[in-house]
This record gives sequence, C-alpha cells and structure tokens, in this order.
Amino acid sequence: MNCEMSETRMRILQLLKMRCSMSVSQLTEALQISSMGIRQHLSILEQEGLVEFHREKKERGRPHHIYSLTDEANSLFPTTYANFAVGLMQEVAKFNGPGFINKVFRSRMKSQLQMYQKRLDGKVMVDRIKELARIRDEEGYMARFDENDTDYVLIEHNCPIAAIAQEYPHVCEIELGLFRQSLGTKVYRVEHLMQGSHRCCYRIPKSENIEREDEIPSKESSGK
Repeated sequence: MNCEMSETRMRILQLLKMRCSMSVSQLTEALQISSMGIRQHLSILEQEGLVEFHREKKERGRPHHIYSLTDEANSLFPTTYANFAVGLMQEVAKFNGPGFINKVFRSRMKSQLQMYQKRLDGKVMVDRIKELARIRDEEGYMARFDENDTDYVLIEHNCPIAAIAQEYPHVCEIELGLFRQSLGTKVYRVEHLMQGSHRCCYRIPKSENIEREDEIPSKESSGK
C-alpha cells in the first residue's frame, strides 16, 4: 500500500477488504474513532478513487451510506506480479502445450506441501489450521482462523494469484488439494472469490477430526 497514506485510512481499506462493505457506524465501532473522523477519512479515500458508497434504505430515518472498495483500491493489495506470471505461463504453454501448466502447478504444490507440513508437524488439528492460516497470511492471502460449534474455518480475504486463477481455474482445485494433504483431513470450500464472493472460505468439520482421532490406536492398545 501507499506508504504516504495515513495509518487510519490504510486500516479502513483493510477492513473494507475483509468485510466487503461497512457503514460509518460499523467503521466507528471497529476503529474506535468518532463518526466525524471516519467521514473525513472516507471523503479523502473517495476523492482518491479508492472507496465508493451506495445508499441502503432503512424502515425509519435516513438511508445508510454503505462503503466498499473500488477496483482501483483492490489493486493496492498483494498480487505477486500475477499479470507477468500469466503472460509467462501463456508463453510456456505455446511451446509445451496447455497440459504442461497443470504439471507446473502440481510441482509447485509438492514444494509448498513439504514446507507446510514441516510447520504443521506435531500439532493437533486446531493448531494445524491456525498455523496454516498464519502461513497463508504471510503469503499475502489476508488469512485468518475462525470456528463455530461444528467447524473450524479458514478465511482468505485476498488472492495474490487471482489473475492466474481466472486464466487457469484448475489452480484453485490444486490449492484445495494442498490444504487437504497439509492438514490430513477433509476440507470444503464454501465461498470462492472466482465465483463472485468477496473472499475464499474453507470449512473443516470438527466431527471428521474426532472420528479420525478415535481411529488412532493408543500405544497401549497397539502393544508398543
């Protein structure tokens, strides 16, 4: 992001990226800043072409202004030179055929898998998922861990390889396979940036992991 931008405005952009859209009151609550201050920052961001708003009608009173990022603002977040990578792969495919690109993705996944497993090794499932979220956050996916009564949840608010995924959708399925192999359990994608969501969201059922733990024999029962 622009290093000259104020920390507060950078935080507003991050929140809008993570939550898709927010009202002034929601931003005020999240940042603990007066609504007047939030409006001033939003006004500057709007002038810079980074945020836009639409009016949301209420049953009573004035309509809310709901703010969201513009396409220009989305370009501020990590992309890892995706356009260059897409062009490079297109050139490679000319010489080796389109199937060669999938081989490249799978080879890359094997390298990632080794690195992921090294960091996840020896941890219980909940800590494995938390560590996976840290890894993905470090890689620019704006990832975080969450959970509810039935599932562990991995959420990614940014996709550094979005341009690549649009050109080669199979990379998303390879990525899902990477999560499953890294964690050693079932992982379900329930939201997908490439299908119109504002994030990718993955569900890891707790029941599956309880069953897996029950199937592992103890040292005593195995005679070791």
